[in-house]
This record gives sequence, structure tokens and C-alpha cells, in this order.
Amino acid sequence: MKNVSVKAVFAFLVLALALLAGCGSDDDSGGSSSSAELPEEIVIGAAIGKTGYLVPYDANIAAVEQLVDETNAKGGIDGHKIRIVQVDNRSDPQQAPVAAQKAIEQGADVLLLSCEVLTAAAAAPVAEEHDMLNFTMCANEPGFGPPTTGRLSFSASPSLDSEASAEAYFLHDKRIERPFLLRDTSIVFGKLDCSAFQQTWEHLGGEIAGSADFKNEDESIASQISELKSSDADAVMLCSYPPGGAAAIKQIRAAGVDLPIALPAAFDGTYWLKGIPDLGEVYLSTNGSAYDPPNQATAKLFASLEKAGVDTDVSGTLLASYAAGQLILAALEETGSVDGNVLADALEAKPHPTIVGKVKYTKDNHYPTRAFWPIYTYSNGQPKFLTEVKPKFIPTYEE
Repeated sequence: MKNVSVKAVFAFLVLALALLAGCGSDDDSGGSSSSAELPEEIVIGAAIGKTGYLVPYDANIAAVEQLVDETNAKGGIDGHKIRIVQVDNRSDPQQAPVAAQKAIEQGADVLLLSCEVLTAAAAAPVAEEHDMLNFTMCANEPGFGPPTTGRLSFSASPSLDSEASAEAYFLHDKRIERPFLLRDTSIVFGKLDCSAFQQTWEHLGGEIAGSADFKNEDESIASQISELKSSDADAVMLCSYPPGGAAAIKQIRAAGVDLPIALPAAFDGTYWLKGIPDLGEVYLSTNGSAYDPPNQATAKLFASLEKAGVDTDVSGTLLASYAAGQLILAALEETGSVDGNVLADALEAKPHPTIVGKVKYTKDNHYPTRAFWPIYTYSNGQPKFLTEVKPKFIPTYEE
């Protein structure tokens, strides 16, 4: 499987699941997405991870619930109240289309899908089969939306390509010369993250010190740390996610390696810090943290979420999920329809303001880019805002 193209895997997955969705659907099997008008009650179906490793991220449905409560308190959309139904996909791509179908059978008019691209992409063909608008709550890796899963699939989270590029620009500005790539290959995320970082780094004229692969479930990365030590690197780009990525940091520090470590937004929050006595110098790219909000709008939202009892530890993806809800409701209000194609046309027609800034889509790209990425470090066990970085070069994924 290691030598199989990621694009080929996506294509096969989408084709197989589209056929599955087609076999299991009837005209009256659920949803009202073919309606030209808003139903009496608008239902947002969330086919997400309620159990499994996606829970810290898919728990961001709380941000959408907050937005729905705020909207309903104001009368809904043109008098139509909104309700959310949730179905557990068990953080499993094989269960994702099943969960999406169940959400539709419970009356979903639009779908929210998981924060991990393969899981979201596995469910998207079911939504597309029903002409239903669908958003991944916060996945930003390539492989969702056109041309992979279809034109009704969107993300509100700025692309991983632009995020990794921002990290490369940040380290370059810090006079880092030879970063080492430590790549988690358990899911496609690590490959995509490191590929985009390396492309940007080489675009800036830099040199990669070396690279090593591991899997999130590996108990030891001793051999990879040996490669890192012998590489003459002056920083580490860790393309991974907790819990395995957190265990990797613990082992790196325990081995006496005190190099700066750059982390993707998958490390947002503090929950993964347990068991790491010496975090050292780390840098995190994220949409924003509740511990030190980058602007007044995000600070206000975090305060509102915390007042409602929402756990804001994993903050950046909360912002992306809230933005997804904003975009869905904006399209519903503008069009007065739940037809997926009508809603997609509205989202592509013009930029829309969100909590992560103005979001603009094209017919070929349903990931937003953001002008500036917030960069954080950790101080006293909490994220601390450092600066914003504008990535001038946006790479594309290469195998």
C-alpha cells in the first residue's frame, strides 16, 4: 500500500462508496434536499466521531450547536427553526457512509462530516448521491470537494497546503537552515503536511536535513530519533497528530534532543501535553487559540462558548467548525432552499464572512485559503500567540 498513489486511493474509495450509496438509496429514503423551498424544520445531520480518535476534533459540533441556538433564538431562518441530529461514525472511514445514510434517514437536509479527510471523504458520496450540501467540520487536507468527492462537498478550514507553507516561512524567518521531517504515515495527513512543507522550504531555497517515517501507533521511534541525531538538523517538522505524535515528542525530548519542533494544527490545545515533562521549544500553527485569542472576534466567540459550557481546549478547529455552520446558514438564508446544487452555487458566487475571515470558493477548489496564519508557542503549559505569517507560496500535494 505504501507505493500506491494517494490520489488513486481517493479515486477508488469515492467510486466504491458512491456505488454503495446508490445501491442503498431510494427517492423517499430520507432528507428533503430535492426541495426547492426550506422545510418547516431545517435539519443538519452530523455524521461524526462520537467514539474513537476523532472525538477531540469532532466534538467541535458544540460550536455549530451554539450557532444554531443563537440563530433559533432570533427566529431561525425566515421563521424556520434548525435542529441538529448526530450519528456516530466511530472514527472509522468504513462506518462513515453508514453514519451519513442514517443521518439522512433521520431527516437531514445538509450534512456535517468528520474532521479527518479520509473519513469525511468516505461519507461525502452518500451526500452527493442525495444532492445534499456537505461540509467537513474542520479537515483541511487535500482530497475533499471537487474533483475528488464532488461539487457539493466543502471545507471551512483553510487548506493544509497554506498552513504547512506558513510554518515553513516562520522557521525560515527564524533563520532555521536544515529542518528534519518526521512523518507519520498512519493516515494520509502526515504525507500531505510534510510534502507541502518541503515544497515551500525548497521554494525558499532551503535544504532538508533528512526525513524518517513512523506510525501513530508505534510504541518506539528510537531508530527515527537516531536518524534525526545524525542528520545535523537544527529543527524538526513533526507531521503527525496526538496521541502518537505527542508520544514522539516525549521520546525526542527524553533522548536529549532539544531542537525546536514545528507542529500542525492537529496539536492544538493542551490535552495532549500530559506525560511530557519537558516540552521545550515548540511552535504551532492554528486558526486561533482560546488561551490567547488572535483577535477580538475570536475572543468574543470563545467567551460565549465557555459560558455555554463548551470545552474550548481544541480551539482552532472549533473556529473552523463554527465557520462551516456560518456558511451553511448563510447559503440557506440567501437561497431559501436546501437543494445542494443551489446552495453550492451560492457559496461559489461570492465571498462570505466567517469567524476565520472571508471565505471564497471556486468551482474547482472548495478549500479556503487564509491571508495570515496565527503562530503559537507554549508558555506555562498553554498556547501563547506569537505572530501571524503570510504564506506567499502555496504548494500542491505531490506523491
